[in-house]
Amino acid sequence: MATDNSLTILDDGNGLFGTHVTLEDVNNSIREQMDTDLELTPESEMMVIEDGNGFSSCVVLISCKWNKPSDTFPHKIVLKIVSFSHIKALISKAEKEGIFTRSETEKKNMNENFEISIQRIHNQEVDFYNVLGKGEPENLLTPNVYFMSKFDENNKTKGFIGMEYIEGSVTRHSYENCTVKEIQPVLKAIAHIQALTFSIPEEEIEKTFKDNSYTESMKSMMEGEIMTGIFMHTKNQNPERFGELVARVERLAPGILDFEKAFNLNKYIDIPKNVFVHGDLWSANILFAPSKDGSMYACKVLDYQLSHMGNPAEDLVRLLCSTLSGSQRRQNWEHILENFYAYFLEAMQTKEIPYTLEQLKLSYRSYFPMGGLALLPLLGPAADVKMKSMSEKTAEKSRKVLAEKIECLLQDVEKFY
Repeated sequence: MATDNSLTILDDGNGLFGTHVTLEDVNNSIREQMDTDLELTPESEMMVIEDGNGFSSCVVLISCKWNKPSDTFPHKIVLKIVSFSHIKALISKAEKEGIFTRSETEKKNMNENFEISIQRIHNQEVDFYNVLGKGEPENLLTPNVYFMSKFDENNKTKGFIGMEYIEGSVTRHSYENCTVKEIQPVLKAIAHIQALTFSIPEEEIEKTFKDNSYTESMKSMMEGEIMTGIFMHTKNQNPERFGELVARVERLAPGILDFEKAFNLNKYIDIPKNVFVHGDLWSANILFAPSKDGSMYACKVLDYQLSHMGNPAEDLVRLLCSTLSGSQRRQNWEHILENFYAYFLEAMQTKEIPYTLEQLKLSYRSYFPMGGLALLPLLGPAADVKMKSMSEKTAEKSRKVLAEKIECLLQDVEKFY
């Protein structure tokens, strides 16, 4: 794969939609990994989808025109390309609004950290998809992955994943509320992903998670001035409603942001073994499709860049806080965890059960303060980007949904801490 080593992933490229990835790169991966002489022709139609949902990716829908007729190859492919453009836009917006400022040295250091982090988390996703391939896709809700390209010493700019397209599927952002029923398939998938941990050899797990990409990424997103900016943005969304509440939580932040405890929570809860964790399981990383009765159901779980070994409640905190209204989450969280635990016991079959229901509930309460603060950018800046394209009436409705979620989230961060 040809690459210009003078460029970095942070630079705009001359490939597809301003990235560094070209159609030739995609076709090379198709030939090598799908074991075929078929390739996409330039007549294949491409369009960006889910714009604004991914922090570090450009997601492209390809309507495939193959160079030879085929009844077995897909008619459509979703191509997820690593891209820095969305992060740059968010940083630029924050700087213009005075949320944080950076010296030239700080910019240089941040860019270097971003470059390393983006490459690591993409490679982490590729590696974890290979692990998930050992399980049953229908239980894990994993998409069919056709081809992937990792970063390495000779490839610094072209990271991508080609996967199946689910016709009629949609993502639902944090400004929408799901029902408890709608997220049941995701709970089952998390249970099966955790259970898969105990079917994978220890040496393979160690090889898959050999670096600290998750811990380093989380620290970089939640330390110092970054967290100060997140609090400021949250308060500015509704100063009258959030002002005092944000101030109280911000005073607690030094204690909440105990990374050593958060990243080693099982040790404190007395759970003997870490489990597979998605790490970024929020509403926009779930595909929903319509069922026969017109209701929506979760059909796929996406985006495993922050996958890691950790505590069984981490994904549950993120899932419940991002998908449910604050009031529904509060009313149902214990019942939901009980449902999840039943799914987990079923998925484990005859294997030894690594934690109890009470340990799961304690984990949820213990992780909630850190996990809740980590979600604030997804209820603020990430949602702002999407709401810009809405009508004022729709945006106002979305802001009300977000305000209720944020208020309940901050109150419960304070309560559980």
